[in-house]
Order: sequence, then C-alpha cells, then structure tokens
Amino acid sequence: MDEHEIDFIENVNVFGEEIPFRKGKSIQLLEYDEANDQIIIKKRALKIIEGISEPVAIVAVVGSFRRGKSWFANVLHGRHDGFALGAEMNGCTRGIQMWNTPFLHNGKRVIVLDCEGIDDPQQSQQWATKLFILCLVISSSFIYNINGIVGKGDIGKLFLMNDLSRYIQTPNCKFLPRLVVLLRDFMLKPPNDFRTYFLEKLNEVNAEASDAIKERFEDFEVYSLPYPGLPREKLQHMDKASTSEFHQDFKVDVIAAVNGILNNLQPKYIGASPMSGVSFAQFLKECVNSLNDPKNHIQISVPDEYKSVVEYVAQKSMQHSNEMYQTLMESEIQQYQLPMPWKDFNEMHYRAFSEVKTEFFNRILGSSSQIREFQQEFYKMIEKDRLSFHEENSTALYKHNLDLGGKLWKTYVEHGLTFESIFTTQEDFEGAIAIFEREMLDSMLEGPESERMIAKFKSEEYQDAVDILQLYGIFEQTYAVQLKENQESQTKLLELTSKEQELISEIENIKKEHEEIKTRLEMKIEAMDNCLIDQQIQNTKMFNDLREDHNLAMTLLKSEEEKKIKNLQKQIEEMKPKKESLKKIALDAMPFLLVGIKFFITHYMKTN
Repeated sequence: MDEHEIDFIENVNVFGEEIPFRKGKSIQLLEYDEANDQIIIKKRALKIIEGISEPVAIVAVVGSFRRGKSWFANVLHGRHDGFALGAEMNGCTRGIQMWNTPFLHNGKRVIVLDCEGIDDPQQSQQWATKLFILCLVISSSFIYNINGIVGKGDIGKLFLMNDLSRYIQTPNCKFLPRLVVLLRDFMLKPPNDFRTYFLEKLNEVNAEASDAIKERFEDFEVYSLPYPGLPREKLQHMDKASTSEFHQDFKVDVIAAVNGILNNLQPKYIGASPMSGVSFAQFLKECVNSLNDPKNHIQISVPDEYKSVVEYVAQKSMQHSNEMYQTLMESEIQQYQLPMPWKDFNEMHYRAFSEVKTEFFNRILGSSSQIREFQQEFYKMIEKDRLSFHEENSTALYKHNLDLGGKLWKTYVEHGLTFESIFTTQEDFEGAIAIFEREMLDSMLEGPESERMIAKFKSEEYQDAVDILQLYGIFEQTYAVQLKENQESQTKLLELTSKEQELISEIENIKKEHEEIKTRLEMKIEAMDNCLIDQQIQNTKMFNDLREDHNLAMTLLKSEEEKKIKNLQKQIEEMKPKKESLKKIALDAMPFLLVGIKFFITHYMKTN
C-alpha cells in the first residue's frame, strides 16, 4: 500500500521513509479530576488493553509542555498526526492519551502513551508529581523529551530521581523502565557520546539527579533531534507538514531515534514474567487506586501492586481454564456420545487437559513457588470437573451394561425359570449361564462398571434363579446353599476388583497429568530465566534466590505427586489380603461351581 492509498483511506499524514505506518487514532486513557484529586481510568481504553493476549510494551512519552512530545508519539506510529497537537502556548494533551490500536512489534504489542506536559502553568504540582511517578512505574520504555541545552527549566521532574524511595516502594526485582532521553532542537556540534554529554550537563544543574540516573537506570539511551527546519507557521501545525518539508538531518535523526527505540523495546515485567493486557490493565488500576487513596501521600507500593496483580491474573486464568476445559469436554461428548470406553474417555480428557494446561501456564504470572501454588488450585478445579464428567460416563456405562445384561439374561436364562419351560436339569441351567456370561464378556464395555454390574446380577438374579430351581427340586438344598455362599464371595470379589481398577486408573491418571504439569512448569521456569537475561539483570543474589525458588517448586511438585500415589497404593495393598481370601474361597468351591461361573472366575484370576 503506497502513501497516497493510505491517505485516501484514512486521510492521515503519513511520515513514510523507513518508519512503518500504524493505523488507528488516539483516545484518552487517564484524566485528572483536580477538584477531587482523583485519577480516572477510561473504560473504553481499558477494554482495549484487556483484550491484548501478547506481552505488552508500554512506551510513555513524557516531558515539558510545548516541546513536541505528541508529534514524536505520532512518529512512533509512522505519521505526523494522531495525537492532538496545538499551536497555543498552553499544552494540548490532558491526562494520558493512548493509541487505540496497539501495534505488534517483534512479538510484543506496543502501547504508546502521550502524557500531559510537565510544568504546564495550568497544572497543579501534586498532579505533575503523580503523573511523573505513575508513568515511571507503568512504562517499560520511558521517553523523556527535553530541550537539547539542558537547563533548570528543562529537567522538569528529574529531580525526583534522587529520592524515588519517597514515592515508590520497590520490589526485589527490576521494575524501572528503560530510559530514553530525547534532546530536542539540539543545534550544537554533536559530542562523541550523547549519553555522557547529557549526564555531564545534568550534573551541572542537579548532581544528585545525575547520580541517581546512573544508579537506577543502567540501561538508558540518549538521542538528539536538531531543529526541524520548518518556518514558524509550519512549526505551529506540524501535524499538517509533509515529511519532505523537514530538514534532511532532522529526518535522519528522527528515523534513527524511532528505530532505536522500537528495536530495543522490552515488555512490561512482573519480576521474570512479561505482562499481558489483562495483567497490565489490573496493574494500572492498582497503581491508580494507590494514588487516589487520600491516606496515601503520592506513593505506589510496587510489591503490593505486583502481588495483587499476580493473584488477580491467577484467578482469571483459573476461571478461563476451567470454562475452557468444560467447553472442550462438552463439545467432544456431544460429538461422540456417552457411554464411551474408558480408553477413549481418558484420551479425550488428556487432549482437553493438555490444551487447557498450556493456556493456563501461558497466562499465569509470579515466582515459581507462587505458580506451583496456583497450579495446585488449578489442578483441583480441573480434577473436580473431570470427576464430574467421569461420573457421567460411569453412570452411562453401568446403565449400558445393565441394560445389555438384562436383555441377555432374558434371552438365555429367564425363559428357563418359568413354570412352562423350567430347566429340567442342573446341567441345562449351567449351560445357559455359561452362554450368558460368555455373551456378556464379549459384548459389555469394560471397566469397573462391568464388575459392579456382574456383582449385582450375582447378588440378585443368580440368587433368585437358585431359589426358583431349588423350589422346583432341580437343585439339592446342600448344593444350593454352597452355591449361594460362593456367589456371595464372588460378588464381594467383583466389588473389590472394581474398586482396585478405579484406584489403578487414578494412579495412572495422576502420573500422566503430573508429568505434563512438570514439563510445563519446567518450560515456564526456563522462559522466566530467559526473561531475566533479556532484562540484563546483574543482581547475583536475585538470581540465586530465584534459582532456590525454582528448585523448591519442583521438589514440592514431585512430593505432591508421590504423596497422592502412595495414598492410593496403600489402599490397594490393604485390599489384597481380603481379595486373595475371596479368590481362595471361590477356588475351593470349584467342584460346586456352575460351568459359566468357573469361566468367569478363571477370567478374573487371569486379568487380576
């Protein structure tokens, strides 16, 4: 798309050259109610921010009024217009404006903030201080726009740098943004190093501020922009000037500054975790609430705000993941219908769990130990839902097998228990039962429900059949009593087998899910380590503390898994003596067993 086509579509004044054009326009993010000393966040802007899923990079353009901040904020979007520019002596921007279409750059969604000019005569001192402190805390790149000849009138609020602790309670991590100083209208001979030049000139005006900047902003850059080369009437309306009208040196330096700023952008971090739109929006709200608190004297406690943001994001992530899991499971169940074999059900669960787990870990913030705690709560929520779906399938499986058993019983056995066609011999009954049980084994859906269903038949239908055949003299009393006793043992054996299968399945489920969680937590920790490297943090103690936290989180995760499995294995071991005893009773009674029951017991002896 060429410049004329863009201009035709949006009627915008494109900068062109080597700076990408960004669509959109400015909207208000924050305004200040001076009468009530309250900062107000605009819901429309907040909603845009909350919709960002990528890491956010917050670029705040700050400085004295009438120094071209808004124009430079426009150029960051490849255009001369967008943020309002004014030709009057008083500043044009009020509060904080943001671009309504944050653009994607190197995997980060960039939000440019155009801030009200500092030291505007119409501005209260309290609001000026709050604005400066707020921009420092919420931005990841802080562009400070001042006069190229550094003097007392142009350092604005930089004097705050020598006593930031009065205004910001800092966490044990890097939280200050990357500082970018723009020296405007710089007409002197360029020094060899603008960074050194700036610090020297600042030192002449405010030595403490100069020392504080060197101490607090290890990573900062200085760019100079010469006089634009426009006549006065054009300077008053720079949003309407064309790029060709600017002096070539000015254009070259603007392009270098914009590309340098964009190529060095970092996300806004909470410790080692980049913020997304949801977390940044909450962080902004917490910071504004702190500054609005009448008991709070212009102070933001970053640790407290971080903690509340981490907790907020965790709860939102768990809610989102829970809803996502339910939707995925319900969709597949609707497609394939219940009941389904447990192998298929478990595969369905793992597919949903894997997708949801990835989404959860992508969204979550905090230290390794915090993430592990949130993971535990997340796992409990998903497990509760899984058990609910599990119960639905179990109920459907049991009913399916019970209905099938009823039909097969009616087909092969029930007719021989009526007066008109009663079984004439013991062998006839045994043969019918043998066919019934073989048909059941071939037809029913396997799982603990099949054992429960067969146990129900043995305790009810089999017992009733023996009573009827004894009444008609087909069975002798001694044989009937022994058969009933043996069937009671079989019923208990089947019930124990059913419970054992459920416990074994649960152990396998825990192992598989914990292995996936472990893998995901390791990936999250590695990503956090890489983020610390990207932030160029040099604090050795911080790295050591975080490494200990990582190791503790992994150790506790393993311990949690082992504890669950050990508890389930204990239950299985406690059942073994009783199960073996019931098997022995069944084997000892083999001479008295029906053919079909022999087959059924032999089947379970082999599989269990």
